[in-house]
Amino acid sequence: MAQPILETSGLTIQFGGHVAVNGIDFSVQPQTFTSIIGPNGAGKTTFFNLLSGQLRPTAGTVKFNGRDITGLPVHERTKLGIGRSFQITNVFPNLTVLENVRMAAQAVGGGSFRLFSHYKRFKQYEVTAMKLLAKVHLDNKADQLAKNLSHGDKRKLEIAILLALEPKMLLLDEPTAGMSLEEVPSIIEVIRELKSSGEHTILLIEHKIDMVLDLSDSLAVLFNGRLLTHGTPDEIMSNELVQTAYLGGLYDDAATS
Repeated sequence: MAQPILETSGLTIQFGGHVAVNGIDFSVQPQTFTSIIGPNGAGKTTFFNLLSGQLRPTAGTVKFNGRDITGLPVHERTKLGIGRSFQITNVFPNLTVLENVRMAAQAVGGGSFRLFSHYKRFKQYEVTAMKLLAKVHLDNKADQLAKNLSHGDKRKLEIAILLALEPKMLLLDEPTAGMSLEEVPSIIEVIRELKSSGEHTILLIEHKIDMVLDLSDSLAVLFNGRLLTHGTPDEIMSNELVQTAYLGGLYDDAATS
């Protein structure tokens, strides 16, 4: 088996008396699609924050491509190839769709200290940005201001910005959050195409179980900050502990213990 692209050992974070993530040992193989599921409050987003550097662990380690990155800040992890999206969209509303992606591509390409030079001096970044917009099906909206996009299209734009940073791993935190039912299929299609390209390792947090089962190579289940189990979709859905966690039985046991 290949070396994991991502590996955690005993990963833990405590806020006062509350242990939000508790001793998680977890690994992901390159070019795979793993979804992290669990009830609300299970620690999923906190776990993502530890992987991407928004939070520092109380104990344990995070390794990326065999390198210990536990102490690295967000921007250093981004340089190594970890791209992170959030539940709330994060774009520049008063720039065009194209400008949002071009600026990200320009920063990676070494033009980050000349962001306000005329765009015609950086044609190669504009070409790159248009290719990435095509990947997320937004090339026909390149000249629109980002603030005028629908919520679903802002999600696509955020993914294009992430791709401009040339990530090896994408951490997608509830990409369908807040979307209308009509918008969900289009973002699922974008994520499906990213998976099919084989260019990225993808970690997904998502509550839409049909989407998770359709896209994922494996599922990791968090419950009360712990990794309950990790396996194929079939293994997870037939696991009695997982069924109990989602039905609420484990909450009842915890309340009476």
